[in-house]
Order: sequence, then C-alpha cells, then structure tokens
Amino acid sequence: MAIEQHYQFLQNVTPFDRLPESQLMAIAQTFDVLYYPKGEVVELSEPCLLLVIKGVIQEAQDAKVMAKYANGAYFNEASLLQSETNRSAVIQYKVLEEAILYRVPQAVFLETIQSFADFKAHFYSNIVDKLNAWHQQRQQVAATEVMMEAVCSAPIQPLVVVNADASVSEAARKMVENKTDCCLIDLGDLQESQDTRWAILTSTDILRFTAHQCERDSISSAVEFRARDLANKPLQTVHELEYLFNALLKMTRFQIDRLVVRREKNNGEIEYSGFLHLKDLMGVFANQSALVLLKIEQANSVDDLAELSNQLDDLVVTLHLKGIKVHYIAKLINELHRKIIQRLISLLLPNDLHSKVAVMLLGSEGRSEQLLRTDQDNALLFVDDLSAEEKTQLLDFSVAFNQAMLQLGFPPCPGGIMLNQPTWRQSQSGFKAQLRDWLDRPSMESFMRLAIFADAQIVFGQATLLEIQRKFMAQRLADTPLFLRHFAKVALQFETPVSFFGGFITRQSEQGAVIDIKKGAIFPIVHGVRVLALEHGIQECNTHWRIKGLMDLGVFEAAQGIELGETLNYFNGLRLDAMLRQKDNAAPGEDGDGALNNDVALDDLTHLQQDILKQALQVVNQFKSFLQQHFKLRELM
Repeated sequence: MAIEQHYQFLQNVTPFDRLPESQLMAIAQTFDVLYYPKGEVVELSEPCLLLVIKGVIQEAQDAKVMAKYANGAYFNEASLLQSETNRSAVIQYKVLEEAILYRVPQAVFLETIQSFADFKAHFYSNIVDKLNAWHQQRQQVAATEVMMEAVCSAPIQPLVVVNADASVSEAARKMVENKTDCCLIDLGDLQESQDTRWAILTSTDILRFTAHQCERDSISSAVEFRARDLANKPLQTVHELEYLFNALLKMTRFQIDRLVVRREKNNGEIEYSGFLHLKDLMGVFANQSALVLLKIEQANSVDDLAELSNQLDDLVVTLHLKGIKVHYIAKLINELHRKIIQRLISLLLPNDLHSKVAVMLLGSEGRSEQLLRTDQDNALLFVDDLSAEEKTQLLDFSVAFNQAMLQLGFPPCPGGIMLNQPTWRQSQSGFKAQLRDWLDRPSMESFMRLAIFADAQIVFGQATLLEIQRKFMAQRLADTPLFLRHFAKVALQFETPVSFFGGFITRQSEQGAVIDIKKGAIFPIVHGVRVLALEHGIQECNTHWRIKGLMDLGVFEAAQGIELGETLNYFNGLRLDAMLRQKDNAAPGEDGDGALNNDVALDDLTHLQQDILKQALQVVNQFKSFLQQHFKLRELM
C-alpha cells in the first residue's frame, strides 16, 4: 500500500508526471520517508532529491532566504545537477512547519534524467520551452479552450461569388439558394489593383437599399440595380488557421458581423473559401461572457456601459484560468475597453467638437496591456483655434468623462494623468511646448511623463493631432541622442529581485515574503523596449509588437526577442494572479480595484512557478546588461 501511495504522489508532481507508469513505480520503490519537527535543519548525509509531502521548508544560502517549499514541491536538485566547482554557496534547509519528506537517491534521479528526454528537458530547457510547457499544462488542466481553436473548426458559410454586372435580384437569389446572407462581388477588370478586385454584398445591404427604394416608390427598378453598386470594400478577412479568438477580436474592432475566410492554394496563391459569421461564432463560444460585450454599440447611457464594463474582469478570470496567454487576453480586453470608451465619448462630447479633438489612452492602456481596471491614464489634444465657448464645452466634457470613467470602474490615476488635468488637456501648440520642456529639462518626472506619452494611442477623434506631436518628439530625440541614453538608464532604477546565486530577494509583508513584480521584472522590459523602439522609429505601442519590430530590424536576435516576450507574458500572468487574489480577499462590498498592488507572494507560487520565475528574472538581468552595453550606460554612471 505504501508503494502505491508513493506512486500516486509522484503522478501529481511536475515533472514526474511526464514519466511512464513503470518508471514512476520504480522511483516510488526507492523512497525513504523522513520526518522533521518545526525548527529543525534538514541534514543531508548523502546526495539526494527531497520531495515535500507535508510542511514548509525554507532554503537559505549564506544566511539569506532564497525560497520556500511546500506540499508537492521538491528541492536540492541544483546540488545534484551542478558540478563541484559551482557549489560555492552554503545552503541550509530549515523546517518552518512540521514536515514529512520523501528522499530519492541521487543515482535514481540522475538515471531518470538521462533516460527520459521530457523529464530531462524540465531541468535543462530554456525559459521559452518551460513557459510553453507551462501554458500547455494549464490549458490541458482547464480542458480545450474553444477560443484558441482554428477558424476552420467553426461553421463556415459557403462562398458565393457574383459578377459585378449581375443584378441585385440575381445576387439575392444566389444567397437564398446557398443558404447564406452574403456574397463576394468579383469586380474583375474594373479595378486596376488585384487588392481591390473583391467587394462584399450582404443581405443587410439589400434590405437597406430596398427600404430606401420603397420610400421613393421605385421598388420595381431597385432589383435591377447592379451588385457592384451596393458592394462594400475593403474586405475584412481571416486565415483559416487563425485563432477564433482573433476572429472575434477583429469583428469587435471593425464592428462587423462576418469575415471572409482565406487560405493558400498549392501554388501559394491566396483564395477565399467561405464566410465566418458572428452568429456562428457565438454558437461555437456558447456561454462565453465576451458575447454580452457585443452590445456596446447599443448602450445609450453611462449606466448601460457600466453594466458591460463590470463584466470584463469576469472575462479576464475565465480566459486566464483556461491557460490563455496574457497578451492574447489583453488584446481582447483592451479592444473592448476602447469600444466602451469610444461609446462613452460619443455620449458625452458635443458632435461639433468630434473633428477638433483627439482623446488618447496612455500608459498600459495605450499599450493595450492593461488587464484589470487598476487606474485610468488619458489625455486630450485640441486644435489651436477653438472658441472660448468650445473650450468651456471641453472643460465640462473632461470633468464628466473622468467621473463617468470612475462609474465604469476605472479608478483615478494617482499621478493625475487624466484629461481633466490641465497638463493632459492642451491645444496643439500648448502640448508641443510642454513636450519641448520635458525634453529640454530631463528629470525623473519628465522621464516618467514622456514614457507615458510615448505609449499614447488615439481612442477617439483626429489621429493627425497625435501624429503631429509624435513627429515633433521624434525629431527632438534625433537631435539630442544623449537624451535617449539617460532615458534608457531609467530601466535600471529598480533592483531585480534575484540574487547572484539564483535565489529570490524579497521583503516581508502581511502576505509573507513578496516581490514587487512590476518594478523588479515588468518595468525594465517594458521601458527598455520602449526606448529601443523610440531610437529606431518604431511606431507600435504594444510591447510585444515593439519587440517584433526590433527583431525585424535586427536589434534583437530572434531567440532574444521571443525570450523577452514570453518572459513578459509570464510576469504579467503572475501579477494578474496576485491581483485576482487581492480582489477575492477584499471585504464584502469593498471596491479594492484602486488599491491593488503588484506584490507576488512566494507562498502563493508552486515549486514549478518559482523555478520558472527565477529563470525569468535572470532574463531581466541579461536584458539590463544588453541595455547597458547598447546605450553605453556605464559611462553615464
């Protein structure tokens, strides 16, 4: 019976769960069971791997706490894997809570590593491979997530093609025959470019046109109009192997009900194979709460929008628990945030001002990386020739907007980076002067404000207003290259919470030993990539897209770029886990969103999560070294 218990225990411990049953049973037969009371030190009379059945073990190196191990964790593997020359640190394992351990002989552990590639990969693979395995494991535990299936797995409506000169009635007849509600219009030689050869005609287009003709008593002639007269361009397409998740994202972004599905022929040419319809996508997603958010455009009040906004956190939790990578979740959530904010502005801003302003999202919102509504960062630009009355209207709007954002669940920015503040609500010339001042007088405050503005994205209004400011900033940066070097130095201001020997550097809080994941891990990557993007004129704001741009330019080698992106994903995932725990632990009725911090408690992490975190923090240190070398930062210190 004892051997069977040992075997069942190993089945639930990563990476032992990757081994075949025969090997698990063989290892289980070698177990020794050890008992340690609280306060005792684990003395190792011979090299071995130790697994925790019960209790908590603290690892310290040279008297500094490095890690804690609880039920299901293992420890001392490093001493078995590294050479004698690397064993310079004095390691001590202390029992914090009464403990029962399994001991695996060194020979058995090393033989298993050499005999089973998947098991060995866990200890020797790079951070990217470990993170991919981690995400796969989460997705398997949560069952298959339909949103991450390919478009071709969903119901695809048949492709119907109609000649440009066909009548509207003929197009409608073909749609009915094929039981679909849209068709492609082949414009053929009527267009010079192959890219504009195709257009789309939908049943909605025909209904609207027919209703218009009925009002004019010309329904008899309406059906004889040519299909090309009603067709819409350009086509919005999706590849048949793209995620359904991204298909929903695209429909949400463009406010459309269908996408044309494309694929490659054997000769590499693109062809269209059918239509993916929103109603079919909704059927596939079944009860996914994302579908409720498609009602945004129907909202007629702030209360309506608040009801939709409050569902976003639940959607984040659902997707995160299913193991979907954080940057995919962020893409969808931020697209929906923007739709809500756009609708809010359209409800609050007088129509005659729509063409005279640009409302911007800044910081993590601008980068499309905000997951929970932790704060709001926004700004407003307006043309120089507004009348006094229009300026008064804008002031009223700015106050109403930020108040409404509070109602939508976005707490105020602690730094006052909101468009109801004069610094962040300015005319074109006024903000240009503000930019010039920040660039000409470097300080930590100006660095912070420039970093926030560098991530600005238009959410409503005239994009040209922001483009003018971007061009001005780019030119000033090109004229003063030393500024970017000092700007890059900001990425080094926080200590990476990992020691030379690979242990965690923590501080104590009510949660126990914690690290600030934002300051110590996320910020150095986000800001370092931001500065590199500014240096090379990359217009993207999202950190992952900036990394891709830097890879394309050869600034990052492919492996380095992928490693940075996956590492950032992991940090953001841990941060999200920690914030969700804080929300769950908030007192009933307490709105704690604005008080969420960035602390990750080591006690909340599994052994595997801690192992990956240590390796990920080393990636941060390597990136800091890259920045120091690239910008020659040691010369500035």
